[in-house]
Amino acid sequence: MSIRTVERQLRRTSEQIVNLRTELMLLDEQVAHFSDEAETARIYALVSETPISERTHQRAARHADVISQQRNQLVARLAELEGQQDALLDRITGPLK
Repeated sequence: MSIRTVERQLRRTSEQIVNLRTELMLLDEQVAHFSDEAETARIYALVSETPISERTHQRAARHADVISQQRNQLVARLAELEGQQDALLDRITGPLK
């Protein structure tokens, strides 16, 4: 593979990493928000002891779990791209001695 091709792939990968890091920051904020919301609903359900409050808590907890799973998938994808970036950089620089 030519150096230009590797450089092009490296630029594309770097752009994807930047975009995913931005998305990760947003998901981190959402995770914090929905986790707080689920915790508040849990406390309210404990205090009020009504079926409606328990369902509200369960919905909020499920939503927080889904957002957390999305975040985990994003972190895994980011690690994968960073590995690709490292491999591309190794191709450009060659083996270090």
